Amino acid sequence: MSAPAQELRADAQRNRRHLLEAAAAAFAERGIDVSASEIAARAGVAKGTLFRHFPSKSDLVGAVLIDRMAHVRAIAIEIAATRPPGLAAVGELMSRGAEVIAADRSFFDAAMAAVVPSEQLHAEKGAFEAALDSLVEGARDAGEIRDDVRGIDLAMLMMAATNTTAPTNDRHPQLWRRYLALMIDGLRPGATTPLVVAAVSGG
Repeated sequence: MSAPAQELRADAQRNRRHLLEAAAAAFAERGIDVSASEIAARAGVAKGTLFRHFPSKSDLVGAVLIDRMAHVRAIAIEIAATRPPGLAAVGELMSRGAEVIAADRSFFDAAMAAVVPSEQLHAEKGAFEAALDSLVEGARDAGEIRDDVRGIDLAMLMMAATNTTAPTNDRHPQLWRRYLALMIDGLRPGATTPLVVAAVSGG
C-alpha cells in the first residue's frame, strides 16, 4: 500500500528543509560552486531528490537566499510583536540579523551576484522590507530614530558592518559588533547630517 499523500508531502517538506540547510552550510564553507553531489550527501538524500526540488544550481542558491531573508524577516516580526517600539527593538533586529549575515557572509556576497531574479525572490524582498519598515516606523513614532531612516537602510547597515570586518574574521570574528553599535547610535535623532542620497529599495 502506498503512503498517504499527507505523509508524502511531509516527507518532501523535510527533504527540502534538509537540502536548504545542507546547501547553506556547504555554500558558507566552500562557496556556491560546491557540487550537487556533496549537498545531497550532506542532506542525506539522493542527488535525484535534490534535482526534483531544485532543477538548477540557480534555483537552489535562490531558495537558500529566500530562506535566509525569510529567517531575518521572522526575527523582525517576532521583535515587533514582543518588544516595545523604539531604537532598542531596531538595535536587536540589527544585531540578530547581522549574526545571520556574518555566519553566511560569503554566500550572501556570491548569491547577490549569481541569483536569477524570480517572482518569489521579489515577493520575499518586498515582505522583508515591509517588516523592517514596520520596526523603523515604530521607532520613529516613539521619537527614538531619525526621520529620514528607512527599513532598507537597516539591511544595508547590517551588510556593511559584516562585510567591512570580514578580512579580520579569523582573528576577530565578533569585530562587526563594534561597528554595528556605532551604526545603531547613528540612527538616533538629534544633531544629524542630512542624507543627500535617498534609500534604494531592494525590490
